[in-house]
Amino acid sequence: MDKSSSSNKEATPQWTDHLISPLDRALRDKGPWVRVEESKKGGWYCLHGESSDHAVNWFHVNTAGKMKPLAALDDTRLPAISAAMNHWISTGTPVELLAWRIGSRAIFRLGPDKFAKIFRKDRQILKRWKCLASGNPERNISVPAVLDWREDIKTLTLEAAPGKSLNSLWKSGLWDPRHGTALDNILEWLSESDIAEDLPSHTTEDEIEILEKRLQVFNRMLRDAPEDVTPLVEEVISRLKSLDSQEPVLCHRDFHDKQVLVSGDETYLLDMDLLAYSDPGLDVGNIIAHMRLRSYQGCPVPWKEVALKLIRSANSRGVDSNRIKTWTASTFTRLLLIYSRRNRPDSLLHQLKSDLDDLLHDSGDWQGVL
Repeated sequence: MDKSSSSNKEATPQWTDHLISPLDRALRDKGPWVRVEESKKGGWYCLHGESSDHAVNWFHVNTAGKMKPLAALDDTRLPAISAAMNHWISTGTPVELLAWRIGSRAIFRLGPDKFAKIFRKDRQILKRWKCLASGNPERNISVPAVLDWREDIKTLTLEAAPGKSLNSLWKSGLWDPRHGTALDNILEWLSESDIAEDLPSHTTEDEIEILEKRLQVFNRMLRDAPEDVTPLVEEVISRLKSLDSQEPVLCHRDFHDKQVLVSGDETYLLDMDLLAYSDPGLDVGNIIAHMRLRSYQGCPVPWKEVALKLIRSANSRGVDSNRIKTWTASTFTRLLLIYSRRNRPDSLLHQLKSDLDDLLHDSGDWQGVL
């Protein structure tokens, strides 16, 4: 490489340039980096690779800027990883680590037809998964079958579901009107499902606490955090506080396009780890915000058309549009705060911030939607 090429490469802005020092200095010229998280023990956890890679290559950067690679087998808060892997390998089971959230959980593929999740804490995992185990045959909706739950090592083994995720289909340029119908069917099914006794809840206070904590991280980790973000977050929090109480329904709580697989006319809903009873506007707002996000990431999603369909359907169940708007805004706020620490074009944060403002004030592309 000649000097001019090297100079051009060095001059190319990176998303990590916006992070505080010494974090920015530590990551510079060692990329690509996918995202950065704060470590409760000090410093930061940094995920290396491309967004399409398995989320496993983590590094720790301390406050002095020193970088150290991390390994899942050395995660002292997930000691079951080593024992489980040794067991699977000794029984001849092919094992592939797909994702690892340091000190929280790990996800494995076991051969061609099984997955396993190892958790640090048992937050009623089995209860959440069994709540929807029977699926909804009338709407052709299923959830992956639970094959085993080891309470002693907090390991859940699941049957692999067939099909492709809506996210992968949309990113490949494919859109089918049945996708919108599948989303609507899932939302209706959740709203009609019985809530199991002692199932965890997710309140507006819980949501507000999440937003407040992420705003603090946002302001700590960006070198020049935009001053106009905090007022937007505060407005969303104010709107959450002003919501009147409404009978809670079963909510997925992480409902977006990566959680839905389609195979022919069959739909599969994934990841019941956060299932809870909560506000009836939560899941609707979540998927609407993610569809909007995918649309300006280049996916052929007719987000406004589908959003209007989902809103009308929710209205017919007694969920008013203002409630849906508030929860859509909350999801947008979370996306804005999270993507500030992820690999993305600079324009994405501006788009999220602008869209959030338009949504809150019924302007721009959001005019007449909610």
